[in-house]
Amino acid sequence: MCDQSSYFDVVVVGGGHAGAEAAWAASRLLGDRGTVAMITMDPAAIGRMSCNPAIGGLAKGQMVREIDALGGLMAHAIDATGIQFRLLNASKGPAVQSPRAQADKYRYARIVQHLLMENCPNLAIIADIAEDILVDPARHGDGPVYSVRGLVLKSGRQLTCRCAVLTTGTFLRGLMHTGEKKTQGGRVGEQAAVGLSGALIKLGFELQRLKTGTPPRVARESINFSNLEPQYGDNPPRPFSDLSTTEDSPLGVQFPSLTQVPCHITYTNPTVHEFIRANLHRAPMYSGQIQSRGPRYCPSIEDKVVRFADKSQHQIFLEPESLDTNEIYCNGIATSLPVDVQEQVVHHIAGLEKAVILRYGYAIEYDFAPPYQVGYSLETHRVTGLFFAGQLNGTSGYEEAAGQGLIAGINAAMKIRGDTSFTLRRDQAYIGVMIDDLITKVPTEPYRMFTSRAEYRLTLRSDNTDQRLTPLAAQIGLAEPGRIRRLENKLAAMQRLQYELQTLRIPGGGTAMDLLRRPDLELSALSTMLGEDGPRFTNLLADISTRAYIEQIQIEARYAGYILREKHAAERMVELEDKLLPAGLNFKGITELRTEARQALEKFRPRTIGQASRLEGITPADLMVLTLHLGSRRQNPKAVDNKITADDSG
Repeated sequence: MCDQSSYFDVVVVGGGHAGAEAAWAASRLLGDRGTVAMITMDPAAIGRMSCNPAIGGLAKGQMVREIDALGGLMAHAIDATGIQFRLLNASKGPAVQSPRAQADKYRYARIVQHLLMENCPNLAIIADIAEDILVDPARHGDGPVYSVRGLVLKSGRQLTCRCAVLTTGTFLRGLMHTGEKKTQGGRVGEQAAVGLSGALIKLGFELQRLKTGTPPRVARESINFSNLEPQYGDNPPRPFSDLSTTEDSPLGVQFPSLTQVPCHITYTNPTVHEFIRANLHRAPMYSGQIQSRGPRYCPSIEDKVVRFADKSQHQIFLEPESLDTNEIYCNGIATSLPVDVQEQVVHHIAGLEKAVILRYGYAIEYDFAPPYQVGYSLETHRVTGLFFAGQLNGTSGYEEAAGQGLIAGINAAMKIRGDTSFTLRRDQAYIGVMIDDLITKVPTEPYRMFTSRAEYRLTLRSDNTDQRLTPLAAQIGLAEPGRIRRLENKLAAMQRLQYELQTLRIPGGGTAMDLLRRPDLELSALSTMLGEDGPRFTNLLADISTRAYIEQIQIEARYAGYILREKHAAERMVELEDKLLPAGLNFKGITELRTEARQALEKFRPRTIGQASRLEGITPADLMVLTLHLGSRRQNPKAVDNKITADDSG
């Protein structure tokens, strides 16, 4: 939907996964009390999957579930368009189990567009490019330098706004590389955004460069699948959204709504590796053509061959991109090698000997703003009302972008409403872990979420996201009534189940709850151990929702000691987070601190002792000095402030 208005409360720049969540959250929170616009080069590209045709994965799946629990849209879109659903690490502990789904990527983009256009009546979608940021001087003092006033578009149109959310993805001065060939653009067939980088630099923001890449796509009918290992999804599949199997789903579709299909596995080999080594001088990452860093944990195939020279093969997942096209995504061989080398590489892989390459792999370099320049709400320090989200903050991945977009969109709306900002702690959500990591460290490579980054990962499981986060969404008005009602019903049902499990008796003594605590016991085996109460337990497992509740009860019973330990650790962390640092505190004037500590504190501007403790270069001794300084400041604020002023003047 287009709009010729010149004023909007919130303007979102970009229509990727971060932009979609930001627009969704802001428009739904403001409702008929505000207006939101999305600026995008091509409305038909909103929600487009630029790289892999999948949502979720290790730790990423938890983030998608968190987005859903908070009222976001990503889980709705993947549940409606998923063509294979799997729980990764199902044989391992619950802390590292993560849902993942292959998507029909074309349907996925259309569903995202449908959700925005049909469920957000106050949202205007404008086909244009943001070129400049209009600002006014902010108040004097140690706060923001500017306040956002609006945007100038490439068409010459000016928009006035109170808040702007930038979700520029890989489009800021995007430069694509395939061998020696370089092409300006943010994606294949789409132009780069150039003016906005200059606008940010003019406002005093620091910009750096990062790199990511994508593999070739091949035609399905040209692949020999006969000797390849199939990989099937779970049966039955489990949805990402808690609403997808209920009448409260905003899409009203049955889950799963699409045909479920397998992926296939193949491998590189020594011949492939030799082709790559022989042509490294033509690879942009090794010829010096690309200077920026790519994602360490999702490296190109040329990187794998160099860094893991002892390995004779690397796994490749052949993933369908759609039910309606013949495109197969070769997950595992992202590359920027020249076209002729890519042909040799692909055609020497088992099953791909006669493969027709539909699109060659490429690398892309783009601008990002090191995220020490934003706070926990993702509002920038320099410009009040201006928010950054997604790859602009140095992250990699749809899920990381969507999580940030949701938080930025929420906080833009909260600012318009005059409410306090909405933030998440590390013990509350993977999204909180990600944002804390971003603003306490300067990324030297695209940030990717892993379960190992979360110290409370046994608490931050995918099965309890609604219990952790839906009450928070309800407080700000983003949780739908059906979602709140479903959570209340779930908690009541789990309470009833816990009572019933205590009444199911084992012949000879003990209860079903006692058996659930045993680490080596499968649920399916429990029925036979319960004797005459076994059929009652079997009937409970027959219902998919009840089974999921019992599985959660089992996890919490089995790991009760570890969960309690995490809870106590989180409580200690919260105590540090409650120790606020005064706004505008002059760290340079605390001469008792080491120079490295003063520089880190001045650069990152932590808001609490807890956040300061996680900064690179900060030692326990520095924290002690900082705590003592705050105590002195409280006892005699005038003397402390005078000392700092005197130190600074010299």
